[in-house]
Amino acid sequence: MVRRTSGSAGYTRAMTDARGADYYPSLTGLRGIAAGWVMLLHLWHYAIAPDVRLPLGAWRLDFTPLFAHGWVGVDLFFVLSGFLLSLPFLAAVRGERPWPRLAHFWAQRCRRVLPAYYVQFFLLFIAAWIATGVAPMGLSKVLAYLGMEFLLYPNLGPLPNPVWWSLPVEWHFYLILPLLALLFVRLRWGLVAVLALAWVVAFRLFCVNLFYVGDPEAPVWYTTLMHLPSRIDEFVFGMIAAWFHARAPRGATRWPALAAGVVLLAWFVHRLGVLGDPLLTVRMPDLLWHYSVAGLAFALIVYAAAGESALAQRLFAGRALAFLGAISYSLYLWHPIVLKTLAEHHVLERVGLDGAAWRFTLPVAPILLVSWFSYRFVERPFLRPASRPRLPQPSPAVG
Repeated sequence: MVRRTSGSAGYTRAMTDARGADYYPSLTGLRGIAAGWVMLLHLWHYAIAPDVRLPLGAWRLDFTPLFAHGWVGVDLFFVLSGFLLSLPFLAAVRGERPWPRLAHFWAQRCRRVLPAYYVQFFLLFIAAWIATGVAPMGLSKVLAYLGMEFLLYPNLGPLPNPVWWSLPVEWHFYLILPLLALLFVRLRWGLVAVLALAWVVAFRLFCVNLFYVGDPEAPVWYTTLMHLPSRIDEFVFGMIAAWFHARAPRGATRWPALAAGVVLLAWFVHRLGVLGDPLLTVRMPDLLWHYSVAGLAFALIVYAAAGESALAQRLFAGRALAFLGAISYSLYLWHPIVLKTLAEHHVLERVGLDGAAWRFTLPVAPILLVSWFSYRFVERPFLRPASRPRLPQPSPAVG
């Protein structure tokens, strides 16, 4: 059972996907962390990638890797999706409820994902058309974007929004989730994990080989390492965390999982800071396991947070993270566009606030404003009519 809270829970409950599942305040906070971490990466780039070092006595703590590798927040999104979306399917596997109606599940996914994406797509399309005087793309490419299959489009070119690359990864997971859930019917969770790892390692080897002998213009090339066939294990780890969560006794101690996840994640980010992103350097054998390590670390953290202990709520269910979690999808979509607009029009330079600190902090307010507007007037109307929350209030569990 999940302990329900009021206040911030009322606001962010509209962020859930209308499946009727219990609400997890701490997981909403983790969504805020995921989106915020990706935003910090792009703010750091907008600030011309400064070193972020804080003095601590004779030591200078280097936090630069936390900003330089903020793309890890996307891995957290994938694990959270695996956890939350699999809950009703795994409950059906255990015989606790009927098998979810797939048409309803996929319709809800469309209502949750497509409105904000479509509105942004058409706004960017119109803006590009006005700026250049010609349509930015033909009908076939428009249909590829609308069908969420643009990553397979030949000679696609740069994405209008660089973070869109992850949307088809999630979209394709929605399609195969029922099949993945069926694996739990006859197989133990450990064998499901082994099968997922065997698949992704083989596929990653295939993609690395394409780097040397493949065609960069082909639909499947080295960069397909970033897409679902190479990331299934992250979603599966989220599903396994959901499996253990549902079977855990009420009030079970979960802080060891949280500690293990945080330590593993800290080691992972530190290694990235020392050696760099293995995807960019084509570094083996890290390419075979680095997504898996990130997925495992986040699965441990998600499992611990889902227990909604007092510690988890203090860490993840506060007012600020509840707000960020509520607007996380719009925040993810719109922050690169706001930063690109500020950069192209030299807004901060024109007002004489071009220092790294200004470039890192001043864009936060317009990003949050645009993201909230998108959430309030584009996302929320497509969620359940019953979910019309007010602004968050502090949760009783966190004072």
